[in-house]
Amino acid sequence: MQSRLETLDPKLAAELKSAALADAKERVISILSDELVTLPEKVVRLLPESFEIQSNSVSQEQIDALDSRYFDAEEAGNSEDSEALFMAARFLSAARSLHTAVNKFELCEAAYEVQFAVDHKR
Repeated sequence: MQSRLETLDPKLAAELKSAALADAKERVISILSDELVTLPEKVVRLLPESFEIQSNSVSQEQIDALDSRYFDAEEAGNSEDSEALFMAARFLSAARSLHTAVNKFELCEAAYEVQFAVDHKR
C-alpha cells in the first residue's frame, strides 16, 4: 500500500520506509519539532495549552473539534481562521498518528499530516 507521503515527498517516504522503526519514529519527532517552532502564533494558540510532541496527550476529540471549527470558518468565508484551524488540526493529527503508529506506513502518514499542515503556511 502506498502512503500519501509518497505523493507529497517521495524522498522522505523512502527514508522512513528504509529506516528501522525506532529511527523512523525519531525522524518524525524531529520533523514535528522543527515545524512546531515555525507555526504562526495564531495556530500555536489553537493547540492544547499543555501540548508537547513527546507526550501522547492528543485526543481524537481535540482534532475533531478543530476540524469542526475549521469547517464552520470555511463555510462562513473566514479564510484566515479556517487556515489556522486547518493547520492546527492537521498538526495535532500528525502528533496523534506519531504516538499511535505501530509501523512505518503509519509514521509516513504522520509525516504527511505535518507536511500537509505546514504547506498551508507557505
